[in-house]
Parts: sequence; structure tokens; C-alpha cells
Amino acid sequence: MNTIEISNVLKAINGELLLGNSESRITGISTDSRSIKEGELFFALEGGNYDGHKFVDQAISNGAAGAVISSNKEAVYSLLSEFKECILVEVADTLRGLGDLAKFYRNSLRTRFIAVTGSNGKTTTKDMIYHVLRNFNSVTRSRKSFNNFIGVPLTIFDTDFTQDFCVVEMGTNAPGEIRRLSEIIFPDFTILTNISYTHLEGLGSIEGVADAKAELIENMAGNGILITNADDDWCNRIASSFGGRVISFGFNKNADIKASNVKRDNTGFVFTVNDSFTVKLSLLGKHNVYNAMAAIAICNAVGISMENICDKLIDFKLPPMRMEKQICGDIVVINDGYNSNPSSMSAALEELSQLTAPGRKILVCGDMLELGKYAESMHREIGVKVANSDIDVLWTVGPFSRFVAEEAIANGMPEDRIRSCETSEEVSRFVASQLKKDDIVLIKGSRGMMLENVVRQVESCFSRRKENNSALLSLV
Repeated sequence: MNTIEISNVLKAINGELLLGNSESRITGISTDSRSIKEGELFFALEGGNYDGHKFVDQAISNGAAGAVISSNKEAVYSLLSEFKECILVEVADTLRGLGDLAKFYRNSLRTRFIAVTGSNGKTTTKDMIYHVLRNFNSVTRSRKSFNNFIGVPLTIFDTDFTQDFCVVEMGTNAPGEIRRLSEIIFPDFTILTNISYTHLEGLGSIEGVADAKAELIENMAGNGILITNADDDWCNRIASSFGGRVISFGFNKNADIKASNVKRDNTGFVFTVNDSFTVKLSLLGKHNVYNAMAAIAICNAVGISMENICDKLIDFKLPPMRMEKQICGDIVVINDGYNSNPSSMSAALEELSQLTAPGRKILVCGDMLELGKYAESMHREIGVKVANSDIDVLWTVGPFSRFVAEEAIANGMPEDRIRSCETSEEVSRFVASQLKKDDIVLIKGSRGMMLENVVRQVESCFSRRKENNSALLSLV
């Protein structure tokens, strides 16, 4: 981050300086008093289970230049009485202030911003873009899945005048969030990966999801470029309302970046782009072809040749807990427990069905959260798909996933191949006790189900060995 004078901070966030010198400068922004660095400004954020105001003194003691608070609380003021040189700024809302300062700082940069949003594939697509771009440009990106009102500003503050690009992930579970995030980012490029049944508890319906994602085009740069999925009708509707340049990707014959001739090999997938260029992905999940196409579209749009893009994608690795393959003794574990919705669950289920292994194919299915009134029906739909797929065993965890089990039984899957558990601890113990040599187990569910516990339990019960030493898993 480039340094910022406090006088500019005050203007950007409409703040009142309670302590300190307006001509002093800060070297960074932090919301975590534990990891704050010397010279950074601490934003005391408040949430349902935390209050950053309680840690202002800790932040200052750890080297912070000062803090931004949401009210002139006597407790905060008294705590800072011993810090004579610190900065203390008051604003109406520290979270809003964090975003306003990020917007101000973003506008001071020459960096071009690439925003990535959609129902599925955001983090993988963001990481693919970064993986290619960093070979040709100076680029930064969102850490992990920093895609909300806190994560997006922190990503912007990670950028300085040396960066050519910043790749920012944007997420939402309520109307208005994408609008606010795009206002902060003011993206030069926006990628819309797809639209599906996600966060329905807050967005209400698939139409609500589409409307929320459509907010992204309201704050794009005048010469901005929208990159969107040509095979997704909702994406096409949004693209038709955008007045700027649109680049499409997909299998559709009219797509600007078109995939064809997709084949599995022994490590992943090989496919052709625009009938001319070969791409090799050493990844599980055919849905990752879409993520790769989105990355190809943006990298080509900023001037990288197709040959160079395809060459750099060969060694891309998926982020943790996204179709992450591990070998634990004689067991293959596919950890896809970062998040889940009907679309991503169906894609993971299809992938498991297509794999071949000498043992059983097992699905550990956790609840898909935030589906609101659609929760039961959508879990039952997954149950039908499980029964009709090439899967040997189904173990579920959570109240909604019981509907998956019920529907799988109703559609012909033998009941003795199904087990339903209440908690991640229960299913962890059960899975570890039931796995056999040469089994392949896919672990899939929403983040709130904590299915990483299942992976840890399997790891603790079966010795790890390097993937390249195992002949357990071949792809067809």
C-alpha cells in the first residue's frame, strides 16, 4: 500500500480527528489487532459476536499509528490516554468508512481492476487469472476468499503503484452488496462466471440471484469490459443490458472464447479453444473447464497471447478444499468441503460418477446452506441424482441432507448403502471406521458443516503418502 496522509483519510471517510496530527501518514490498513504492523491504521469493526473497540489499545501497543472508531466511547478514549502520539478518528460507521477509504485509495492507483463474481467458481477463476497474469505483469489478488465488505477493501489496500492489475473476488448473499462492492472497486473488467441457486435465504429466488449479480454493471468503468458465460441464460440477460463491450466464453458455438473436444486423461482434462489452441488442466472436475475459459478470456483481453495463456495453465493447482485430491494410506479423498450449493454439488457428483477406482465410490454429503424455502426440495433433487449416478455408498450429515438420503432410497438406492449422521464429529468417526482399501470418497458440503473434520479424521487414521506413488485413481 502507498502511504496516505491522515487529512485525506478524514476527507475520504468523513471522519473527525479526535487525537493526532492530520499531516501524519499511515502505511497500511488493518482490522486485526493481533497481526497489525507498525504504522498501520486500525479500523474497529463491530459485528454480532465481536467489537473491535475492545482491541484498540492492543492495536496501538502492537505498533498501529492509530484507530478509527464508530463513536467517541469513553472506554476507548481512556485506554488511549497513555498513547500521546496516536491518531484517533471517529466516523458514523467503521465498516462503511473502511469501504469509503478503499474507494478513495483505489482511485489514486494506476492499477486496472478485475472483478470476479458469480454463483460458483469465483475463487478458482480468480486464482487462475492470477496464475497466468503474474508471468507477464505485476499483479495482486484477493487473499483466500476475501470477497465481502471487509475482504474487498483489504484486497485494494494490498495494492500499490507498482501493480498493473488487481484481481478481486466479489460475493453476495443479500441485495445491494454487489452494488456497494462494485462502487468501491470501480472495475475495469468484470467476470460473471454463472448464476445458480445460491444464497436463496437472502436473495429469495433465482431471479433475485440474477438481480443481485446484475448490480455489478452499475459501477464499471466507462470503457469497461464484461466477460460472461455464454451457456448461462441469466448471464446472457445481464450481458444484454450492459452498454459496453462483452466477451463471452463457453461451449456455445457463438461464444467468443469457445471450448470443444473436451477429453479426460490420466491427470485431468484436455480441451481445445477456438478450434486452434490446446489447454491441459491437471485438475478434477469438468466444471473447471468453464473457470479456465473465463480466465483465458480476460487474460487474452488484456493482451496475452493464447499460446502463452494455454502454456501457463498446465501447472495450475486448485485452491484448498476445492476438489482437492489426497492419498491417505490406501484411500483416495477428494476434499470439496469449502462450500456447496445445488449446482456445485451436482458437478462434484458427476465428477465422482466418472471416476474409476478398484474400490467403492463414496459420497459424504453435508447440508447445502442458505437455500431458504427451497432447502428441502433441492436436497431431494440431489438425492434423485445420487440414486441415478454411478456411486456405491452415500453417507450424509445434517438435517437437510437426510432428505438426500430419503430420496436416494425412494429412487432405488439400497438402504444398507446409506447412513445419515447428525454432526461432523459423528460422521467423521463413522467414515474413518468404515473406509476400506481402495475406496474413493468425495467430501462435499457447505462451509458451515465443517467437513474438514472428516478429512482430518481420515488423515489421522490412514498414513499419508504422496499422490504420485499411488495407482489408486485413474480418470476416464
